[in-house]
Amino acid sequence: MSPHKIQKLPSPASLASYGISKNGFLPEEPPLRRLPNDIYEPWERIAERLPELIRTWRLRSQVDTLPCLDIGSLDSEAEWQRAYLLLAIMAQGYIWQGPEPSERLPAAIAVPLLHISEHIEVHPVATYAALNLWNWKPTKLDADLTRPDDMVALNTATGTDDESWFFVISNAMEARAGPLIRTLTAAMEAVEVDDVSTILHGLQYFTQSLVDIGKMLKRMDERCDPQVFYHTIRPFLAGSMNMEAAGLPKGVFYDEGNGKGSWRKYRGGSNGQSSLLQFFDAVLSVNHSRCGDFHAEMRSYMPGPHARFLDLVEANANIRAYVDEHQDDLKLVKAFNDAIAALAEFRNVHIALVSRYIIIPSRMVKPGNGPIRKDLASASTRLASEKGQTEELIGTGGTKLIPFLRTSRDETNEAAVL
Repeated sequence: MSPHKIQKLPSPASLASYGISKNGFLPEEPPLRRLPNDIYEPWERIAERLPELIRTWRLRSQVDTLPCLDIGSLDSEAEWQRAYLLLAIMAQGYIWQGPEPSERLPAAIAVPLLHISEHIEVHPVATYAALNLWNWKPTKLDADLTRPDDMVALNTATGTDDESWFFVISNAMEARAGPLIRTLTAAMEAVEVDDVSTILHGLQYFTQSLVDIGKMLKRMDERCDPQVFYHTIRPFLAGSMNMEAAGLPKGVFYDEGNGKGSWRKYRGGSNGQSSLLQFFDAVLSVNHSRCGDFHAEMRSYMPGPHARFLDLVEANANIRAYVDEHQDDLKLVKAFNDAIAALAEFRNVHIALVSRYIIIPSRMVKPGNGPIRKDLASASTRLASEKGQTEELIGTGGTKLIPFLRTSRDETNEAAVL
């Protein structure tokens, strides 16, 4: 390996410069619970009442009275992140409140959201970063962030414990993987000096960690009901791309005032935007070419430093090539293939979760007498009612759910060293 490449390798010591903490891609300090400058109180007040305003179909009228606030008073990165969360969830509520989706996002939201998103280097839509990474608080002083029970979401669209639990399950998985990021970057460094024991440790720790993370994902059922998720929560995660059947044929018009603005289509919040899963793929050199450019596209929905870290890891991924060159070391080959199998099995757990939370509910009658909205839930149910159409169901990220997830799983298995 060349000295030039060694300089490019992301070392454990460099992780902080990419916005990676001991909690992995989750911040080390809890996100701000409120913006400190009173100028932003109008945003905070609406966010506090968001579930009620959505439920009573009054959010749009409230937002339409908002002034277009100046973002010049935002100071720390935590403030920028909080402002992004507030505007992103208000935008989702405004668009999907019902009974029909709004094809226009008013300037009071669109203008500051566009500027803030440019600063944070993400798209102006409710991403995984907004809804998960920057949307939690510990429930006690000695909170263990690897336990979802020790966190709650700061803001939700529905006000349900189900929605909060849906978010913090993923956050606990992120925190559990914090030490794993450091261990795997150390394993990449170890390849450069033929340190087989460190590579072995990294792969074996990865395998055990994926088992633990998979167990966390299986806890979703404890406090998030599939019917509540499908009908009440999921519609507010949807983006504007591939949402023609849900009522957004042209996407959403971001009104910038004075007759200016543009039609935009973005993918909605999705675990595909988690830097963690892409980090696993990058380190193990999993090739997702059959998924098209979806995985690469998702990096534009991640915070800029995280996306740059992934680019660096992917460009310098060396563990699989090293194992392939040392196939006489059966212990090393087994450790790598065990890691691949663990990642594939995690994707199987995710597929099973999607089946329980989306595929099965799409075939069932909506419970209760809630309001009828034209949204992702009603569009998916309509599609599922047509014979054999569950394979066509679209996720919040705008992809065909089951075919995409199965292809990702199969491509993972194909990364094994044979």
